[in-house]
Amino acid sequence: MDAKLRAKITASTQEHLELKEVVDDLVMTSTGTVSLIVQTTAVNFDLLSEFEQDNKIYAFAGLLNSLNFHIQILIRTNRIDIGNYVQYLIGQSKRPMSEGLKKQLEIYTQFIQNLIVQNDVLDKKFYIVIPYNPVGLVKKSGIFPKKEDKAKQEMSNRQKERLVEQAKIFLYPKRDHVLKQLSRMGLMGHQLTSNELMEIMYSIYNPEE
Repeated sequence: MDAKLRAKITASTQEHLELKEVVDDLVMTSTGTVSLIVQTTAVNFDLLSEFEQDNKIYAFAGLLNSLNFHIQILIRTNRIDIGNYVQYLIGQSKRPMSEGLKKQLEIYTQFIQNLIVQNDVLDKKFYIVIPYNPVGLVKKSGIFPKKEDKAKQEMSNRQKERLVEQAKIFLYPKRDHVLKQLSRMGLMGHQLTSNELMEIMYSIYNPEE
C-alpha cells in the first residue's frame, strides 16, 4: 500500500476516535476532557454474611454521598483461555507425590476441564473514571464538526500542558478521596499508569487480539 494512502487512512480513522492521547497517566479526549482512571479490586457479595453485606452497602452509600464531582463506574468483562493452566495441572500430576494428593489433583483438574467445556471463563476488571472538563475550553459544532471547526479545536503544546496541569490540580484530590473511600469498603485501588492505560485502550480498539 502506498505510504501516503496508508497515512491518509490512519489519519481519517483517528478523526473518529474519541481518545486523543495519554499524557502523564491521564487520558485526553478529542473534546478536551481529561480523565483519571482508578482500578479497584472487588468482593464476592453473595459469599458475605448478612452483617458484612449491610456494612458493604452502608460503605458504598457513604462513598456516593461523599461525592461532589462526577465519576463513572466501568466494568470490563473478557473471556480468558485457561488451557495452559490445565496443561500445567496435568504436568504437576506426573511429579512424585502421595496418592491422596495425586487423587485430589486429578479431581481438581477434571473440575477445571469441565468448567471450560460447560462455561466461558470470564475475567472482570473494575474501574472508576474521574473526568475533568473545563467549561468553554472546547466547543463542538454538532456530532461531526466541520474540518475548519476541528482545526480550531487543535491545541498548541503550551495549551495542552496548561490543560494537563489544571487537570492534575482538579483530579488528584478527587483520586485520593475515592481511594480513601474504597479502603473503607475493604477494597484496594490504584491509579492506572500511562502504560496500563495504553494497554487497555489497545484492547478496547483491538478486541480480537
